[in-house]
Amino acid sequence: MVLSRLAPRRTRGFTLIELLVVIAIIAVLIGLLLPAVQKVREAAARSSCQNNLKQIGLAVHNYQGAYGFFPPARIGNNHISWFVLIMPFMEQESIYRQFTQPNNYASQPATARLAEIRTYMCPARRGPGDVQFQPENFFADDASPPPNVGSGTADVRFTATNVVIGATGDYACNMGEYGYFSTPATEQIFNTNGAGNGAIIYPANSDLVMTGSSPNNVVTSWKSRTSIDAIKDGTSNTFLAGEKHIPAGMLGRVKVGDGPIYTGIWGTFIGRCAGISCPLAQGPGDVTPTTGNAPPQGTTGTFRPGTDAIWAKKFGSCTPA
Repeated sequence: MVLSRLAPRRTRGFTLIELLVVIAIIAVLIGLLLPAVQKVREAAARSSCQNNLKQIGLAVHNYQGAYGFFPPARIGNNHISWFVLIMPFMEQESIYRQFTQPNNYASQPATARLAEIRTYMCPARRGPGDVQFQPENFFADDASPPPNVGSGTADVRFTATNVVIGATGDYACNMGEYGYFSTPATEQIFNTNGAGNGAIIYPANSDLVMTGSSPNNVVTSWKSRTSIDAIKDGTSNTFLAGEKHIPAGMLGRVKVGDGPIYTGIWGTFIGRCAGISCPLAQGPGDVTPTTGNAPPQGTTGTFRPGTDAIWAKKFGSCTPA
């Protein structure tokens, strides 16, 4: 018998060039996939934001159904805001009960002030635990664009004593036109005589019954100035609430109105201006100030169209359109 030796079978592997080609193809596919994944994430965040606003709108209307009027933007200077008042209608009764309504914001328990509600946050911008407001000075005459912070005389309303640390949020009520184009020009959005023309506005000082003196005064009774009946153009044609514009890199900063949303110490924390003088921001990079007609001679108060809060009045989304 003749035995033959079989030649060993060769196993063919990949060459270096073939491996490089495969790696290059995979890299191209990943590069094509990433934008699609990003678009899906943006669409999901946008949908979540829209749903948050829907829930806020429903809560406001349920509040109207229960009490016969919309919540006021605040129940008093340095007292709780409309975000607290609608909590029971957003399944947040446990947080709501931690607040003592008559007392000022600074005296509320930390567990209440720091309670973050996911529905008050746009997931494209922040989530629970991401950003907390830190007390800092606000300079009313600061005209330098964000992210710069100017100097000068600090506004006494925004000291750490009055505006202690608290939860932030991404939505704001429509407090109406600032008053630039009134004749004569006069402050409307921040006035305290109940003359605002927004959907949710400050009550008039005459609507409040208080004891004690600011900042430790106690509100014993209050009332709202707006309701469904007051919306003359109809609720389908009137802006109730939306995302507040916060320039990039300025989250949690008082200069752009990103302060605690449970206090009514300043309207820009909880509301925004609407109308021709305050157009929608064109994205997070928009640092165009709001401007308007100069106030009439002798005007007093905080009506300073060229400086006060010019970076903190606009509505604007942080997600692409």
